[in-house]
Amino acid sequence: MIKVLLVDDSAIVRAMVSQVMENDGRFCLVGTAENGSKAITQNEILKPDLIVMDINMPIMDGIEASKRILEKSHPAIIAYTTEDSADIAFKCLEAGALEVIKKPNLSLMSSEEIKKFCDRLAVIAEKHTAGQASSSKKIQVKKSSVKTETETERKKDDYDILFIGASTGGPSAIQTVLKGLGENFPLPILVTQHIDTGFDLQFTKWLSATTDLPVSLAENGIRPKAGHVYVAAADHHLVLQRRRGSDEFTLLLNDDPPLHFLKPAVDKMFVSAALCCKNRALALLLTGMGRDGADGCLAIKREGGFTICQSEKTCVVYGMPRAAVECGAASLVADLEQIADLIKGKVR
Repeated sequence: MIKVLLVDDSAIVRAMVSQVMENDGRFCLVGTAENGSKAITQNEILKPDLIVMDINMPIMDGIEASKRILEKSHPAIIAYTTEDSADIAFKCLEAGALEVIKKPNLSLMSSEEIKKFCDRLAVIAEKHTAGQASSSKKIQVKKSSVKTETETERKKDDYDILFIGASTGGPSAIQTVLKGLGENFPLPILVTQHIDTGFDLQFTKWLSATTDLPVSLAENGIRPKAGHVYVAAADHHLVLQRRRGSDEFTLLLNDDPPLHFLKPAVDKMFVSAALCCKNRALALLLTGMGRDGADGCLAIKREGGFTICQSEKTCVVYGMPRAAVECGAASLVADLEQIADLIKGKVR
């Protein structure tokens, strides 16, 4: 079972989340704390696998507590908070938290929604614990599924747009890639990150403040500019469309139903990339649960575009990249720290 330390200054929230975890069966709640200072002490004594950490608390907030805990130990930390604290919540990722999620209103959630909340916690904790216990198994991509520059005979400027898709663990991974790309990147960048409603704008602001690229929420009708990052808004698919009779692209916030129960969905964006850019699409699929993005990667690859999937050992959750690799949709698999340099090598 996953040993959990729950940190929240609300006794009511602690009681409700504790009950949900006990009912789930995968978690063993070893302790609770009402502030960051007590969380540090409890962590030293109880040695949990997972810490669910609130952000705004008296005495010591979740950001400082996460920093201090991770200086001496290595539990998985998931920050959860309300929308009004989302502006500082993403700083928890810089402190070492693996994910930021919206604090659930358990009294209004259905049993299916509660299960999804628990699944999210369990998958992250189990992957993190396994990674701490042993080195992850390396995934080999079949040689036939990898095209080198010689095989494709591509010029370095033969791409129109960089498309990035991610889910669980994605915010930090996306930040790492964008930091590595640096300023003056020669292509527009479109990002679809599975994100809770109300957190999209704060996520965008955090990326803009911590990278050298201008980052904004995507808007209808915008013509994407080189070196600019456009992030899909929560509850809308971000797709690319080509203006009729021209080579110009515009962005569209698509209000189609969820795909894979997700909105925005990476596959929606990637498939539009394949249709509009053909062999000039460059796509990156990062950490995340499920298989969203795999079909889109396959569509891009079939059109002659290039797809990069994050390696298992550097993923918080190796779900989406795994699905793409297993269906032969990955042109290349790479560790997170290598991806930015690989991309720059292909476009500069």
